[in-house]
Amino acid sequence: MASQQNHFHEQNRASWNEAVVAHNSHKVDQHLFFRNKGSTLFREEKDLLGDLSGLRVCHLQCNAGQDTLSLVTKLGAQNPIGVDISDNAIDFATQLSRDSGVEATFVRADVLEFFETTKPDQFDVVFVSYGAVNWLSSIQKWAVGVHKILKPGGRFCMVEFHPTSGMFNQDMIRDYPYSSDGVNMREQGGVSDYVARSFADSAEVQPDLKYTTGIQGFRNTSPCHEFCWGIADVVGSLAETSLYLKHLKEYPYSNFSKVFSTMKPELVEEGTRWRSEGPMLPLMYSVCFQKPLKA
Repeated sequence: MASQQNHFHEQNRASWNEAVVAHNSHKVDQHLFFRNKGSTLFREEKDLLGDLSGLRVCHLQCNAGQDTLSLVTKLGAQNPIGVDISDNAIDFATQLSRDSGVEATFVRADVLEFFETTKPDQFDVVFVSYGAVNWLSSIQKWAVGVHKILKPGGRFCMVEFHPTSGMFNQDMIRDYPYSSDGVNMREQGGVSDYVARSFADSAEVQPDLKYTTGIQGFRNTSPCHEFCWGIADVVGSLAETSLYLKHLKEYPYSNFSKVFSTMKPELVEEGTRWRSEGPMLPLMYSVCFQKPLKA
């Protein structure tokens, strides 16, 4: 089973290595954006995280590091650790940190292997943002790892796309289960260019972060594997580790990502969020857990 999970993760690594290049081809002068104290964080994660000054912070599954650097520019974190499976994502994030002068440390690792090699009780805050849970072959191992690396009294904070939104394809036809108990859902087309899909008709990705055409007609040659985890899977697995729930909220919009083709844009201070037509559908959720203090 472990070797099969490793195979799925390695295929995802290859697929993300291709996608990261396409995603960042659409964003102009990112180093200047961050040098000027730009931030890609939305209100939901800023309110959840609060002031990070003086805290040791780890951003799991950090992609190309934009949200990680924003923890510094917007919330006062000092040298946060960003972890991601993609070589290209970590290389890009490391260079972006150097070019912008915003200090962060980036580690290339499968998140489950990162937990195995990291000493316990390391971080005051562990953060996860947008499109992370669906890449986990074991939600239980992930939850145990989060508990392990948090300091006693430390917080786990996550803003994530809602599993209900993951049940539908771009045309809002139900193609996937709400929860599959970790059964692999193979996507032959690999990780898509969701940046182009969301912002092809816009001059900006976010305020002061310009959009450009970049790579056109991107087709990922590496298939990927996703895993459907419901709210109960995520919250239940974290609670079973003895972390206790401090916050849970659902949202009827999707920050940044145009999940469905018929969604309508809504401008907020931090950029564009998207709403679906028709009756309310939960599109994001946020959670915060805390690790108990040792007796």
